[in-house]
Amino acid sequence: MQLQQATGAAGEYRLLAWREGELQLAFYAAPRLPTLDQGLISAAFCAPPADAAGRFALLAGCSAQGNDAGRIICSCFGVGETAIRRAIEEGCDSPAALGAALKCGTNCGSCIPELKQLLLTPATA
Repeated sequence: MQLQQATGAAGEYRLLAWREGELQLAFYAAPRLPTLDQGLISAAFCAPPADAAGRFALLAGCSAQGNDAGRIICSCFGVGETAIRRAIEEGCDSPAALGAALKCGTNCGSCIPELKQLLLTPATA
């Protein structure tokens, strides 16, 4: 069985192809050179991400943890939890407002349920 994850936004295209849990292909294209964590992508061919958050971060081309962006919520635009929480603190009060400010949730929409949850859940210290 082969599974593909893909997203395309603002002229960018990202594709991951999986077979039996193993990463077979990672493809990233954009009008200009995308910013990618090459080490993360290379390592995923030997040790694929264990969870959905890791797979979506890989699709975004950056680490799910251990960076200033925080956990990647929107893989289409690589928007992390840190930026989303900051936008909420600055007054964004709906997924539409977050989309206007950060573009998250404005392409495939798969992150909208998580955006709604972040709007309802206070940040933990």
